[in-house]
Amino acid sequence: MIKVLTKEYLATYMYLESEIKRIRRRIKYYEEHPVPRLYGVVKGSLEQFPYTECNFVVSGPTVKSDEERKKLVRQLIIDLKGNERLFEDMKLEIECFLEKIPPSQLQIKRILILKYVDRKTDFEIAAELGCDRSTINKKIDRYLQSIE
Repeated sequence: MIKVLTKEYLATYMYLESEIKRIRRRIKYYEEHPVPRLYGVVKGSLEQFPYTECNFVVSGPTVKSDEERKKLVRQLIIDLKGNERLFEDMKLEIECFLEKIPPSQLQIKRILILKYVDRKTDFEIAAELGCDRSTINKKIDRYLQSIE
């Protein structure tokens, strides 16, 4: 359980969310784009007499890249699950910390909940509270400095 909410902790939390999105995007790419196939033309002949030279097109998956790709996707899935678990744990710790903010600081509590729990942008928070976007970050910075 975190005792004090810090800028570093919140930055790690935000980075983790972007990392989860990046990993999901990579997994989706690998799922939607099949393994590249090798193909080529070989010469041969028909089985009937007189033997006539023919060209045949052959193709197949690149075995090495298919194995590497599957290994990479498995590792991405493992990373994704671990990051999602860590992200949810951090989110829960942030929520528990925010519950302890006294009612006298209701506005900053609401700002922090909107930003870090509900994951709203500064523009959305500012519109909801009827203030400027820059004010949101200033209030968060002032609050974090006051509790350190």
